[in-house]
Amino acid sequence: MRNRLPLLLLVSVLCWCPEVRSQSRHVFGFSLNPTAQGGLYALFIYTVVDGQVVGSTPMRLHPFILQASGLEESRANLEALDLFAEFEIKDCGPMASTQGLMANFDCSPLLDLWKLRYQDGMGIQPGLGWAAELYCFSERQQIILQHYREAHYTHWHGPYFGTDAFRLLRDMQDPAWVDSYRHGG
Repeated sequence: MRNRLPLLLLVSVLCWCPEVRSQSRHVFGFSLNPTAQGGLYALFIYTVVDGQVVGSTPMRLHPFILQASGLEESRANLEALDLFAEFEIKDCGPMASTQGLMANFDCSPLLDLWKLRYQDGMGIQPGLGWAAELYCFSERQQIILQHYREAHYTHWHGPYFGTDAFRLLRDMQDPAWVDSYRHGG
């Protein structure tokens, strides 16, 4: 009986103060901040716990596309799904060719991410961006982008991750969405 008392005390304390521990998950995402290497946005695998980013691993474009399309092993895509097809993002991910299954690296939504923040590519990217101001979004555009982030991430640079990031990539392919983003509506 004497040996059971500490055990009973420990069990009662654990039952009295339950602590719920969430598991982390790894998801693809991006930030609209420029990179130290001269990129106008950054791609990541984020580690997320309860909707909070607790870690990040930067990625380059080609590995991001390969992993998100399920063609390369990824901790953010354990089932090797084609996330581009799942979220109806056109012209990204796997494509059949005479050499077999290949990745389409000309993934326009990923290549166009810089357009959300800038009016022009400043010699780094060709073409014109969609931002209302030279180096930043307008207040109206920031409100639009808030619909693609967790509510507690109020800054426009992000992070954009998981389902919300892929929804934004999908919506960026809609000319009506782009027009509304650029000019209001």
